[in-house]
Amino acid sequence: MGQAQLAQKIVLDVHVNEMDVCAHAEFKNHEHVFRIYDGAHDITAFVAVHSTVLGTAEGGIRYKFYGNEDEAITDVMRLSEGMTLKNSAAGLSAGGGKSVVMAHKDMPKPDEVVLQVLAAGLNIINADRALYFGAEDMNISEANLDYMLGYTKFLKGATSADETVAAGNPSPLTALGVFEAMKMAVEHVYKGEKHLGDMTVALQGVGSVGGALACLLYTAGAKLVACDISDEAFEMLADEGVEVERVGLDDIYDVKADIFAPNAIGGTLNDNTVTRLAQAGVRIVCGAANNQQAQQIGHVQSKQLQELGILYCPDFIVNAGGIIWVNQVGENAEQVRSRVLEHMPKSLSNIIELATANAKDMGEMAEDYALSLVK
Repeated sequence: MGQAQLAQKIVLDVHVNEMDVCAHAEFKNHEHVFRIYDGAHDITAFVAVHSTVLGTAEGGIRYKFYGNEDEAITDVMRLSEGMTLKNSAAGLSAGGGKSVVMAHKDMPKPDEVVLQVLAAGLNIINADRALYFGAEDMNISEANLDYMLGYTKFLKGATSADETVAAGNPSPLTALGVFEAMKMAVEHVYKGEKHLGDMTVALQGVGSVGGALACLLYTAGAKLVACDISDEAFEMLADEGVEVERVGLDDIYDVKADIFAPNAIGGTLNDNTVTRLAQAGVRIVCGAANNQQAQQIGHVQSKQLQELGILYCPDFIVNAGGIIWVNQVGENAEQVRSRVLEHMPKSLSNIIELATANAKDMGEMAEDYALSLVK
């Protein structure tokens, strides 16, 4: 009996359909987009496989409320393309993919049924050949992955009893990569006259990645101002002894800061917010969020930032530490950590040099570079 049949015995009403998305505004030669649906529990998820040219697609599983299915499809298509760019630019033998699960408003975290439905869907999608491995992302924890491993093998990043190997939560490595890239960006912009410890950093989001980044920045001496919907996130920072000024969710764009670090949802860089950041004196945008530009196609905000004299550090270049960690699951943890420390500043420096030489904005140059490696 095949995996798909076994999985459907776990949750009897799981169906997977491949979608025709060629006419979708976010279509960029995606190989597959699947809809997973369980009618018995009204659970809907989408898996997008953008590219498997470099290897089996890898990317996180996002559990989030969406207003409708098109919002979810748009998100998963954008995110999966971003994973292709991220994995290729990081030098990984992995393609780009992503999953999103449409959360119900009254269920902020996935329950066991949701996890079983998704596991069943992954088994069906990968029944003929391995197309996509899921990993930890928004509202999906290590414990969730550990649970799902009882129902599917198509996951990376679950916990391990061996602390010497790469395993478990990738957030600290994502934060570390952003931190190292941020140091390099400061050296580039301020030509050695100022360093990261002299900076005021406006953090949009201090959750699992943003919080880890805040700890690194505080240790380095930076002044921190942050926003987040979660009181618990600030309580955790206080418990760590991290001093941070809290401001409102919309006020973060007006903070007098040197660096703006978007670490939460994507699309927060738009015409209005870019103008406000410039007026606030921001010189660098460098954060962990995916798809930070509201108008990713054409890199509209990247071009606007460049015109305003603000260095934009492309998200898929600087936030790849987590996927490097996930991709290297089972390898020596210190060696993987060293790779992240070395790769992030070098990768950002390379894009800066290429953008200057080719007279392109940072977003466009980073995308061109990453796509040139997908052959």
